[in-house]
Amino acid sequence: MKRLALLCFLFICLLTISAAPHQSPSDALPQGGVIVLTPVDQYAWRVWPGGKIEFSFDYSRTWESQKSGVTTDLTSGSAPSGRVCWVVGKAGTVLLTTDQGKHWKKLASPITEDIAGVYALDAKRASVWTASHKQSFGTNDGGSTWSPNAEKQ
Repeated sequence: MKRLALLCFLFICLLTISAAPHQSPSDALPQGGVIVLTPVDQYAWRVWPGGKIEFSFDYSRTWESQKSGVTTDLTSGSAPSGRVCWVVGKAGTVLLTTDQGKHWKKLASPITEDIAGVYALDAKRASVWTASHKQSFGTNDGGSTWSPNAEKQ
């Protein structure tokens, strides 16, 4: 019975969250981390202050630490697949994995300020922005080059 109730709860949560295209304040964890959901239901990442990244392959039951290669606070992420995840953070940090977190690559950032958000379509195309949304940049080549995003009128 408990298992059925848990599955129902998770299903409702997934339906609610799957409509969101990127991180929202409700995805924040009380200890300062953020959950990054993937289109593959059983996979998720968690990003934390201090460069900590964790991955779950079993519907968030267990979490495995991954080596991010950075010590800056990580603030948000976007996972367009179960293998690809973009993570951003303080001081212009931009990270990308294309192998489910076995290797994280620190990318050259278009912003030296803290990055508040990221939205990715795949391993090549993503946009990042500051908290004020005054600066926003996009890439079409996996973060090798960045261009300012057009302002909305």
